[in-house]
Amino acid sequence: MDTLIARPEEGTYPHYYANYYKWVEFNQPILELWQYAIQDSLEFWNGINAEEAEFRYEEGKWSIKEMLLHICDTERIFIFRALSISRGEQADLPGFDHNAYVQASGAEQRDWLSILQEYQHIKQMSYDFIASLSAEQWSLKGQVAGQEIALSGIAYVIPGHDKHHQEIVKNRYLSKIRNS
Repeated sequence: MDTLIARPEEGTYPHYYANYYKWVEFNQPILELWQYAIQDSLEFWNGINAEEAEFRYEEGKWSIKEMLLHICDTERIFIFRALSISRGEQADLPGFDHNAYVQASGAEQRDWLSILQEYQHIKQMSYDFIASLSAEQWSLKGQVAGQEIALSGIAYVIPGHDKHHQEIVKNRYLSKIRNS
């Protein structure tokens, strides 16, 4: 049964999550939101070819490959946090340096197809976990880097984070590649 989860209250998520929340619809059941977001994101990322995936719109910016591996890494971390909170973890969970993770990702040595396959597997694993949560678990909160966070806040930030990066790729990468 799909659950309608309320938008997380301010103060139960880091302020920068608001940038990602603007990309999600809060008035629909969470699994329906995820199903749509996964389908939409798979179509988007699979519409980029291997040559385009190498592109950087500016010196020092991530390539599209690095961007997608960043999304994969971030989703894994968010799901770990959600798992920890859902199981009653009381410890303050750590933050992470996304730039350091991208530098260590090895994206440039990877084949684009393998990154797309990894992304699809992570999406399925994340969806399966979100679908497994009980009504009681949805009300739980935990600590991440000294900030209280609602489990529901994590469930909504994941598709919003992905969509945020899709918009960056459309506007800063693909617009330059495909209009030149």
